[in-house]
Amino acid sequence: MTDSLGSFDPKSKLLVADDEEIIRLRLKELGEKLGFDVTVAADGYEAWEAFKKNPPDLAVLDIYMPRMNGLQVLHYIKETRPDCPVILITGFLQYEQLIQRDRVKPDGYIIKPFHFEKIANLMLQLMEKQTVPHGVPD
Repeated sequence: MTDSLGSFDPKSKLLVADDEEIIRLRLKELGEKLGFDVTVAADGYEAWEAFKKNPPDLAVLDIYMPRMNGLQVLHYIKETRPDCPVILITGFLQYEQLIQRDRVKPDGYIIKPFHFEKIANLMLQLMEKQTVPHGVPD
């Protein structure tokens, strides 16, 4: 696993929202290890409030959370900042069915239980895409 953010801003902000404390804490540790300034939220409402106060460069959201689910937060984020990458995490294998009919799509998803190396790689890939200047081929 990569230990640093590489080619993008080491001051990048990460929002992590999951109602499971252990997942939240592990993702916070992972984000900090990668160099992110991490904000955590225990439910969707907290995540949306945190997003409005201090917009992140990347958001990792559990789908099923109290008060407001991750799909609702995804919609609000994409309406406000369509360029902000969002990763959804879920414990359900029917992920595709959940978002299939939805017009707003996340930039990535992970199914629980997941390996933290896999989510770290996805986070890094999405952040590196953010730093590619427009008009320059991949």
